[in-house]
Amino acid sequence: MTRERAALVEHYLRERDSRGWASAYHSLVALGPQILPEIEGRFTTSRADAFRAALVELARQMHSADALSLFDAAVRDASPQVWKNALDGLVALASPDSIAVLEEAGRRSAPGRARDEEWEAWIREAIGQARAECD
Repeated sequence: MTRERAALVEHYLRERDSRGWASAYHSLVALGPQILPEIEGRFTTSRADAFRAALVELARQMHSADALSLFDAAVRDASPQVWKNALDGLVALASPDSIAVLEEAGRRSAPGRARDEEWEAWIREAIGQARAECD
């Protein structure tokens, strides 16, 4: 990513808590999947659940397999808001690779304080939806 593009992404991300977020969000989506490395970098350094969840949702809107590594990291996140957005992103991709990430997630314990039963239900539903879309 060019320095100019990275600066632009940073500028738009700073709008997260302002009235300009809706416009910035759409501008980020319009920049396309080439900004995913920057989005993933910010995801790994952020401590704010709502911001991480917004980054995952932003990546989902890009409909790109390049977001798989971000979704894989996000599905391990302790925040239900984050991992649920990651499940949505993986279902939206509906590919053999996204299904593999979901199946792997299903073999792990629930992240954070989620109950295992709740986690398993979400994972089962996501796998079912992704497989239905993939077929």
